[in-house]
Amino acid sequence: MPPHTMLYGLLAAFVSEDAYGANVPFARISAGLGVYGPDIVVYRSLAMIALLAAIAGIRRASLAIPPPMRLPIHGLGHFTATVGLAYLSSVAFIPVGVATIIFYMFPLVIVIVSPFVDGEKLTLSRIMIFLVAFCGLFLAIGPSFTSLDPRGLALAAIAVIGATGQFFFASKTTRVLPPTIVGFWTQLILLPIAMATVYAAGGPASLSTLQGAAVPVLITAGLFLIAFMLHLFAARAAPPAVIGLVYCAEPVTSILLATVVLDEA
Repeated sequence: MPPHTMLYGLLAAFVSEDAYGANVPFARISAGLGVYGPDIVVYRSLAMIALLAAIAGIRRASLAIPPPMRLPIHGLGHFTATVGLAYLSSVAFIPVGVATIIFYMFPLVIVIVSPFVDGEKLTLSRIMIFLVAFCGLFLAIGPSFTSLDPRGLALAAIAVIGATGQFFFASKTTRVLPPTIVGFWTQLILLPIAMATVYAAGGPASLSTLQGAAVPVLITAGLFLIAFMLHLFAARAAPPAVIGLVYCAEPVTSILLATVVLDEA
């Protein structure tokens, strides 16, 4: 892989992780106003499907998927659904800092699993980079795990599994297909899963509730659109283990913004 391609991938990953990180505190604000994670996932998926379909139409590009890539695309769609539904829902039950501490075990899982999935060498330096970053984050936030809602803890843990699978399938699919096609089908596969979750949880938020939470919902959806597309580009340009380590910086954004807008100092 050319060095400049790897550099562009790392730059895209850094911007993506910032957008992902900023996304979470606004999801908590939305939950406080009655619009929970599954609802947000539905709205942002609809927005991304419309946007990518419009881009394909303007370019007169086909959205067809070659048969060998259909299973990996389905895998990416299901794991992306798991991340969005579980992680954004977890912050309705536990503080952003605690959810972040649990969720950001996923880069370590990626580093450990990479040798078995894509042949990436498990080096001591990669493990040490993550452990130092994770321990520093844990000490800086100093979360108290007493009296926490087990639903939030379980959802954050499920999101770890989702993020791990998402990174590997994103790498596999974007190296064959353009990110626009991958993004379109990922969101189309994700949408019915998110809608089923919304109705299983009691149905979508009412129109008046949605209007009251319009600003944080729109911010969350917009940040996700930016983050997800750059994530797909980064996955095409660099190995999952390397990109996973870059995403160790995402909690810093989440925590700093949560401190400012949520007073979770």
